[in-house]
Amino acid sequence: MPRNRQEVPREERIDALLAVAEQQFLARGFAATSVAEIARAAGIEPGSVYWYFRSKDHAFAAVLNRLLDGEVDRIDALDGDPAQKLFAALDSVERRRSLHPCVAERAPHSPTVMEYHERLHSWLHDLALATVTDHVDETEQDIAADAVVATIEGGLADPAPTRPTSSLVRYLLAAFTVHDPETGARPETAARTIPPS
Repeated sequence: MPRNRQEVPREERIDALLAVAEQQFLARGFAATSVAEIARAAGIEPGSVYWYFRSKDHAFAAVLNRLLDGEVDRIDALDGDPAQKLFAALDSVERRRSLHPCVAERAPHSPTVMEYHERLHSWLHDLALATVTDHVDETEQDIAADAVVATIEGGLADPAPTRPTSSLVRYLLAAFTVHDPETGARPETAARTIPPS
């Protein structure tokens, strides 16, 4: 016999609601998704959503943070060099490309979406910083990581990109690599750490 909704632990109810909200946001985008549609798809009354999330922005940020939690754990568990982890993370966020312009649009107006954006930015910066270590002098590593993250965030915010963001990041990392002035060749570490397209 199915359990009454009140018998289901709150965390399970939130997780089920977030799964439905994720589907709605991915299918329709932020602007076209209403709290009423999320509630209808979840089989609950529209006002019930507000028992769990104060606003649509809070539901959106909760979905994004849930997705990010899973990706952080998955990428942390990967074997491989920092560049492989960075590109695995980039592939992951590119699969949800439709949500990123919404984040860029909502973050300046919503502290909860901005909090998510800052968390994503920090995670990507850490991955980028680990990646650029073999490409640039120590004094330029932080700005190089910032450039990588700006490229990623700019690429993801573009709703109709002409090139995959990963191609832009590969190009940027290759451009960081200092060539040997005598031979013109790139150091072997650079060739090894930039995964092929």
